[in-house]
Amino acid sequence: MKARWIIPTVAGLIVIAAWTAMGIGYFYRPSTPIWIGLVTAAALSLEGFLWVAAGVFGWGFLAKRRAALGRFKDRLFGKRDAETPPTAQS
Repeated sequence: MKARWIIPTVAGLIVIAAWTAMGIGYFYRPSTPIWIGLVTAAALSLEGFLWVAAGVFGWGFLAKRRAALGRFKDRLFGKRDAETPPTAQS
């Protein structure tokens, strides 16, 4: 499994755990500070998941876009061979 799928999966598991804890807390009616902590943790985990997903999928999109632009440039201007390093002159 690629790392680009592992990272959002881990973030998604954190979101599921936080929202499950909030759901359980809803039925057990904890004190106000604990409830505020549960809701805050659930909200921040979801926010983090969305940022991670946007970063991972955006990075993959940019890599594909950069490769496509490189191929287009090569088609327009011709493919450049690797330049040979200058030789030492005696």
